[in-house]
Amino acid sequence: MDTPNFRTEHGKITAHLVRKFGPNHLDDILDATQDAFITAHQSWPHHGTPKNPTGWLITTAERRLIDQLRHKIRLEALDSDLPTSEAKGPDELHLFFLLCSPKLSYQDQICLMLRTLGGLNSAEIARLFHQSEEAIQRRISRAKSKLNPADLTTQPTAESINAILKTLYLLFTEGYETARGPDHIRPDLARQALILIAQLALLTQEEFPEVHALKALIHFNISRFPARITTDNQPVFLADQDPAQYDQHQIQLGFQSLEQAFQTTYITQYHLEAGLAAAISRNAPAEEILSWHEQLVNAFPSPNARLSHAIALGTAHSPEAALTQLATLTDLIASPYYHAALGFFQAKNNQPDAAGESYRRAIGLSMSQPVKTALKERLTNIHSSKIQARRKT
Repeated sequence: MDTPNFRTEHGKITAHLVRKFGPNHLDDILDATQDAFITAHQSWPHHGTPKNPTGWLITTAERRLIDQLRHKIRLEALDSDLPTSEAKGPDELHLFFLLCSPKLSYQDQICLMLRTLGGLNSAEIARLFHQSEEAIQRRISRAKSKLNPADLTTQPTAESINAILKTLYLLFTEGYETARGPDHIRPDLARQALILIAQLALLTQEEFPEVHALKALIHFNISRFPARITTDNQPVFLADQDPAQYDQHQIQLGFQSLEQAFQTTYITQYHLEAGLAAAISRNAPAEEILSWHEQLVNAFPSPNARLSHAIALGTAHSPEAALTQLATLTDLIASPYYHAALGFFQAKNNQPDAAGESYRRAIGLSMSQPVKTALKERLTNIHSSKIQARRKT
């Protein structure tokens, strides 16, 4: 077995320990898991990677946890804390349902799942929720204090499925396009989200079609990963991507899940986003892609949906149409993606000075180094075009 990605293994180890020792020891479990990773970092380079890295990490974390618990409780009383559950499915799903406690708010459930199963830290969760890191730390601390094994259930309900899907959606979003740092894509998070949604789909079967819709969405978006970054890890925007580089196997899996998803009498946001992603993955005409955006913005309006709709409008119709729509999105003035879209269509509309200013604003607002680099390249191209135009006059 290859050396595992520690981020991916975090949720697996945490879930195993929670299932064995109970959710009332969650703080100790998180500490023990982290200690196991630190020990691996220190030991493996000198002694070699064990034949079963995951098993080694679980055993190490379990031993560390028992040492911690010896200082708090009598070992012979440990078994009485274990939750009695006949729940089917992997440890990760068991923990998902446990964390969907009715004592926790919807956002508390999601934050706690992202921390324990997603392995995201407080800063990463804060960016996803557009809140301060301190606020997220307080939210997670309060949520953990409210967990009571007696209140928890491992049976899927509409409410718990909704919270789990939102968690996996956010986890995949962070993997699809990282908000800050040196990487544009984090395949480990995307792969982790795909593994978990596949497990959930097997468990729920046809009971919750939205599970298959999100699974389809993730497959379609992962299919474009090879075309979304260059060999030197720089982002390639959708307009510049080569569809020939899309992963056809992932697209096939996406359509299989999409067929299962639409065997329902109701449509969710995941259904429409999956339909849109399917159209993009097969390089559908711009008008068809625009129609999916229109369905999304009408059924589930949000600032990001309106921005994506404006971009699709400009691609299908004209730069002027996009600029007219973008002018109405004043609530996105602090978004680097808004100014990047402005710059793109201003350049298309022969407004190089305005485009340059928009790109400079986008660069200043973006926290992603790869995105900054790509936008600077567009800005340089505008500058070069202006010089060439002057030489011709």
